[in-house]
Amino acid sequence: MASAVKNQSTALHRIEEGVFESSFPEKTHIFFKTYYPKEELASNAYHVIFQHGMIEYHKRHEDLFNALRLRFGNRLLISCMDLYGHGKSGGDRGYIDKFSTFVEDFRNFLSIQYHRHYMDRYFTPIFISHSLGGLVTLKALSEESRPLAIDPKLCVFVNPCLKPKLNLPKEATTLLSSMPETLAKVRVPLIYNGYDLSHDEQKTREFVSDHLISKSITIKLGTETLNATKDINSISYFFNYPTLFLLSGDDRIVENEKTELFYAGMDKKRVRKVNFPNMRHDLLNETCRTQAFEEIIKDIENLDLA
Repeated sequence: MASAVKNQSTALHRIEEGVFESSFPEKTHIFFKTYYPKEELASNAYHVIFQHGMIEYHKRHEDLFNALRLRFGNRLLISCMDLYGHGKSGGDRGYIDKFSTFVEDFRNFLSIQYHRHYMDRYFTPIFISHSLGGLVTLKALSEESRPLAIDPKLCVFVNPCLKPKLNLPKEATTLLSSMPETLAKVRVPLIYNGYDLSHDEQKTREFVSDHLISKSITIKLGTETLNATKDINSISYFFNYPTLFLLSGDDRIVENEKTELFYAGMDKKRVRKVNFPNMRHDLLNETCRTQAFEEIIKDIENLDLA
């Protein structure tokens, strides 16, 4: 059950915020936000569902939301949530008990969106995800026995975390199956900084100064993420959603070679890949972000031609 907590407005959007209960055993809230057009929503609207990456949160990507609004106007609804332990959601910062909690919360978020918006009208749903959000989205979409409440017409993966560049203590990797709680919540300083994410000085400073962005992760979050990436490429042969991959050539956070292999296993009639040489991980906040936005817009517009 979700509850709206605040309504607000910007120059481009009317915004509604809410929370719902996480599937984490020690119950806490998950924060979500919906960006509406300021005028009446059109009948043939797109619904973008965005999922952020590790340690960051939804607000890091409002440049993308604004660019989409400027292009599609009142034909656009945007929904996003902050993962457990991230941003405005509850929970220990940079921690997760098991990766499936992220996935289950994402599934519940989609159910809430369906009941809020799809009961009396039709949308064209589009999933856009960045980094860890890409892994969460892929895991959710791969559970064929449990269909999602919303079935995307397009998936956009921006440097998805199919193989993170994580160097964890050796003890952690040997205790994955029975990690003691005292070790699970030990924090590991990030192996990267804001300058590893983007060439854009302002975006780098915003990353460093934002108190809602963690500067460390727990060993448990690292090991659960590594576990979740095992055999992920086997999904590619059965992944039939129209898909766009945006990949950075100088990604210091994830190994995009594994994403290239995932792409190679897909039906080329249903997938497109755009590489950005020399760009770093946070592509949606990089100096080339306008080009990245245009690639996303191009594939959304092509849905009308399909």
